[in-house]
Amino acid sequence: MQESKIIMSWMVGILLFSMSNPLYSQALSPSMEQWQSLLNKPGLADYFSDVFLNLGLVVEDTDEQFTVHHKGDHFALSSGLTENEVDYVVNVNAQNIANMLDHGKEGNINDDESFEILSVMFTPLTQSSLDAPMLSKPLMQKLAGIENHIHVYLMNETSTKSTAHTLIFINKKWTVIEGIHGDAKRVFKMNPSQALEYQKHMFRAIQADKAKEWRKFKKWYKQWRTEVSVTG
Repeated sequence: MQESKIIMSWMVGILLFSMSNPLYSQALSPSMEQWQSLLNKPGLADYFSDVFLNLGLVVEDTDEQFTVHHKGDHFALSSGLTENEVDYVVNVNAQNIANMLDHGKEGNINDDESFEILSVMFTPLTQSSLDAPMLSKPLMQKLAGIENHIHVYLMNETSTKSTAHTLIFINKKWTVIEGIHGDAKRVFKMNPSQALEYQKHMFRAIQADKAKEWRKFKKWYKQWRTEVSVTG
């Protein structure tokens, strides 16, 4: 009888734990299962430190939507996303996720793996970042000297591989297009470390969303771009 009570108590405990843990209280979608394998990989958690806290992912070819929560030394997942509760919403496809996670699975990210991971997020994360209302204000662009037609290359310094997109500001909105289009007024060429540095400064400004922080971002950006870009 005592043994039955112990077993019952143990089963209740497991049930309560499962109900309180989002990873166990829901059936994981295929793309979420791919992310789950990395939840306790400190290498990738450190890599994305200060890049986002809550990242909404829309997997276009499978109609999946879920949120990746950065918890400092690991990730947690929840199904679905609420746009006003995530820092960015990034549109990807299932193969993008598989490729990115394959390069981060060992936890130690070298330069080649960093390029492969960022090349997946590079264009959609840029578009999501530029959706910040402050960056659509003509005055902000004038003060920061931001051109309205820009080419951006992400370079792998250990090989000839690169990925690129074009930024165009039209009708008071930034549009990011994969590949190189038109005659740019400025061309950026950056390695993964420089791209991450930019994203961290951008995220800090977006999170604070105060004039003081945007002024700091503007000052930093004008210096940083001298190291990674030339005028067209």
